Amino acid sequence: MAQFISPKDTIYIQDRHHLEKLTVLQSTDTTATLNYTTKTGDKISIYIHCGKFEPTKHKLHLYDTIYKFIHNENRVDYLVSKDLIDGKRAYGIDGGLPRTEIKELKIKWNGKWLVIPDSSFANFYEIHTKTIEAYISEDKKFIYLYISASDGAGSYSVKFVFNKNGFVTRLISTNECTDGFDFIDALPKECE
Repeated sequence: MAQFISPKDTIYIQDRHHLEKLTVLQSTDTTATLNYTTKTGDKISIYIHCGKFEPTKHKLHLYDTIYKFIHNENRVDYLVSKDLIDGKRAYGIDGGLPRTEIKELKIKWNGKWLVIPDSSFANFYEIHTKTIEAYISEDKKFIYLYISASDGAGSYSVKFVFNKNGFVTRLISTNECTDGFDFIDALPKECE
């Protein structure tokens, strides 16, 4: 629940396997593009562009240094990982600088561009563009966009929810012992 914008976001937890999947994802290492016409005729286009992370354009607080006073000297004892970028938890990293960040996320639904604030995706790093999935809700009111990412250790999955006007919310999973998309959709899977 701590990773929800609001506890009411649980209404968006649905088994995506029962929804219409938006198919024909085209991706490179830095982009993902999807153009799809639903069974009911809705035309949906999704575009994601990832680029190089530029540390000078961000306020970084990746760790705190803990000192110990030994032999009349202050010496570094250990580091505490904070993983904060621009004051927000940075997803997809584990103590180091990210290499990539989302630069652009655009969705067009029936010819109308949705309103997607940069703040809705600004703290997601190391996106795996080839694993992106998208679905339309059964009532055709929402698009669910699933993204997974990591730098190797800091893995996460996020489910974005959009209505016909724009961004609604996002659900995030950092549970590493299950498939993140299944965890977001509350599908059971045993952890070993």
